Amino acid sequence: MVYLAIALVVVGALCALDLMLTLAVLRRLRKQSSAAPVLTEEGGIPVGATVAPFSTRCIEGMPLTERDLTDGAVVSFFAPGCKPCRDKLPRFVEQAGALQGRRQVIAVVVAGSGERRYEDEAQAMAEQLSPVARVVRETPEGPCASAFAVNAFPSQFAVSAPDGEPPAVAAVGDSVLTAVPAGRV
Repeated sequence: MVYLAIALVVVGALCALDLMLTLAVLRRLRKQSSAAPVLTEEGGIPVGATVAPFSTRCIEGMPLTERDLTDGAVVSFFAPGCKPCRDKLPRFVEQAGALQGRRQVIAVVVAGSGERRYEDEAQAMAEQLSPVARVVRETPEGPCASAFAVNAFPSQFAVSAPDGEPPAVAAVGDSVLTAVPAGRV
């Protein structure tokens, strides 16, 4: 009988210890999740967030910074080797081509694996996008991808920057090109 009482006390103490450790883990997870950046379903900064400062060059050699993202700009990210990117690229080119001017459509081709087949596909994507957008080629840690916190492809952002304010994300998703009023771009 004494052994049974001791076993019961030991099991009770182990259960209490397990409960305390579980609560500590939950507390730590809550703290980490509240500190993590909020991402959209697109895999980038959320609507309303200010675009971080960046500086890069288009494939034509022209400089591009966050100050060039005026009201109504559209920034899209594509990656070679990404099936959804390949599937959505023709529709994007068609919609961007319907807009009046390519100055405010920026297409970022993110490639950095160094594999020849991805480099060839990145070049082909850039060539498809060039007639309708200013094209930037960069690595996944590049200035544009970092400024928009992009971690999923394809990702599209509409930018709002009224009256010289810093550019902020106005919309995300596949519909950003159709949401831009005619003549705004």
